[in-house]
Amino acid sequence: MRTRGSHLLIFLVTLAVVAAGVAVLVAKRSRSRNSAPMLASAEPTPFRRTLPPLPVRPLSPRLKALRERAMDAASKTRGLGWVGDVGMTELSGWEYGTRTKEIAEVLGTDDLKSLSRLAVAGGMLPEGTDLASLAASFTAATAGATYSPLDKQIIIVSDDSKTGTFHDLGLLTHEYVHALQDQHFDLLKMMTARPFSFDREEATFALVEGDAMSVERRVEQGDPWQKRTLDDITREEDARFAPYRNGIGSLFPPLLTETFIFRYRDGLRFVEALRRAKPAVSVDDIFRRPPQSSEQVLHPEKYLTNELPRDVELNDEGFADAGWRLMATTPLGEVGVRGLLMAGVPVEDAKRAAAGWGGDRTFLFEQDGHAPLFVWRSVWDTTRDAQEFFAAYNTLLQQRASGDAVAKGNDSDRTWHEGGLLTRVHIEGDSVTVVRASDMDAEDAMRLALGR
Repeated sequence: MRTRGSHLLIFLVTLAVVAAGVAVLVAKRSRSRNSAPMLASAEPTPFRRTLPPLPVRPLSPRLKALRERAMDAASKTRGLGWVGDVGMTELSGWEYGTRTKEIAEVLGTDDLKSLSRLAVAGGMLPEGTDLASLAASFTAATAGATYSPLDKQIIIVSDDSKTGTFHDLGLLTHEYVHALQDQHFDLLKMMTARPFSFDREEATFALVEGDAMSVERRVEQGDPWQKRTLDDITREEDARFAPYRNGIGSLFPPLLTETFIFRYRDGLRFVEALRRAKPAVSVDDIFRRPPQSSEQVLHPEKYLTNELPRDVELNDEGFADAGWRLMATTPLGEVGVRGLLMAGVPVEDAKRAAAGWGGDRTFLFEQDGHAPLFVWRSVWDTTRDAQEFFAAYNTLLQQRASGDAVAKGNDSDRTWHEGGLLTRVHIEGDSVTVVRASDMDAEDAMRLALGR
């Protein structure tokens, strides 16, 4: 999918697919940093495939020819054959918006609401944020074309329901690459792997979009593009997102905007880095062994050496004994940390502070009569990396607090007050622990989080 005016690639139907994955948000996975991840303990919950059929409309001769060219270009450039035919349906903008809502309802939105509550409790998103509504409305507002893994069709949006105006071969080729990916690797299965992990999910999106971006660029620009350096490609793709970042993207917190851009810009760099490695890595092989973290996407050498995130645990029983119910948990990953920090520190500083990420996990606890309790534990490659993140995160809190707010504490433990909430940040060795709760709950929560 692409924004109409700015020609930015947006495969946002997959954002709605996240809802299905959050169904087991409270499940955990246990793995060491240098060992293979454990298999998910449960199969994905079957989707309620109750979508009404798309309207049956004959394509114009022009669109038929465009479709054939796109299917041929996608197959030849990607190096995958078609297993079956993939249809294409043209919808009006209103019809597309309706379809987006239907997809969200079929996949489920209740669990995205749980993820929204976690992000709001952690101060990562504004009060009242509803990710389920954002996913549906943003997809509809930026429609151009998309591959729907539920319909197994390409959906294009016409400015004129009678004559149609869609003509973008590059975008259509991109979407047909997604159809190829689905036929050969089952996109829904990849995107709803269990247990749910925001970090791993974003890494999967980056692979899916990076692959399609690579094909699109090669189709559009040919050999000259493939001779560009990886750094040049990254700068060019980042510049392409300037209209989005300064336009509709500016309406969202950097955590959402920059994480979204990551899927395309950094996903493309990841795929190209492995295609150009010596020896080269087949993109098909990457799909058979997808990246397990956004860190592996941002640093392809860590994918090649299979460097996995460190496991982060919490004393759940201690919180349960204190009356707290665990409602949601997920790692943010390096890209999530980076996007969060961008709300209060310069972009390059945020990147540096996030680059030493070793592993993390966020937790949302709830208890009747209490404000939500947010706990975030992160581990870092070195104590210096932990200190750099500790400093950057406190800078973010200072920017978010009122102008005359001053943190209480010292170089290893700081406390910030925001209205009736208290955020406490504690660093110990290579680990940083954050607690955000009411004044009466924060001290005990930090003690439990530290295992004391």
